Amino acid sequence: MKGAPIILLAPSEEKASGGDRARLVETPAQRWAREQLVALAKHGPPEALKKAFDVKDLALDKARSEALALGGKVPLLPALARYTGVAFQALEAATLPSDSWKQVFILSNLRGLVRGDELLPPYKLKLGAIPGLKAHWRKALVPALEALPEGPLWELLPGDSADLLKGWTRPRHSVEIFDARGKAISHFSKKYRGLIARWILLHQQGDPRRVLKGRLPGCQWAGIAENEFGGMTLRMVVEP
Repeated sequence: MKGAPIILLAPSEEKASGGDRARLVETPAQRWAREQLVALAKHGPPEALKKAFDVKDLALDKARSEALALGGKVPLLPALARYTGVAFQALEAATLPSDSWKQVFILSNLRGLVRGDELLPPYKLKLGAIPGLKAHWRKALVPALEALPEGPLWELLPGDSADLLKGWTRPRHSVEIFDARGKAISHFSKKYRGLIARWILLHQQGDPRRVLKGRLPGCQWAGIAENEFGGMTLRMVVEP
């Protein structure tokens, strides 16, 4: 494949605060998601809000306030500065060339497919919190996915985010991450997805056989095979 490598990442619950205040620019699909979240924040019972934001007490009050503010001017940061979870800590986007931020795309529960340099507000929102949200994004993501740049595509997503891509036929590469006993790693795989994305972006190498030669701290590559998406899946083993 020609072109620079493209990375798909899941969002993180953890987000930085702050940013320059402005109104969100929205597509109709983004407006629907925002309006559903604002309506939930205004009228939702406490248990529904806890489910939507997956926090409680003062953190719940903060998440509700952030949601209610989305109709006006809100603090905005680039996506790769806003998200601060484990994968993004490993990615260390601030230390990467700024042009490489345009090669990263994140599946936001609020905004759909967002590019690494696209501006995001602070927010909390679980994919299953609003009825129809998952189905909404599964349909609305299609044109955004089809418009992704050419280049070797790396889907570095956990299962719940990968489900949003069902039916999308573009060839793409992926990674399976295991512990030393051969057991698949779930939560702790986030760190290694971030490290893999960082290596690809630093070296601008999207060919899976070249990625297979890269050295990453705390893990080692253990194999490669064709996958169901018309690309390759690399197997990684995390050192004990």
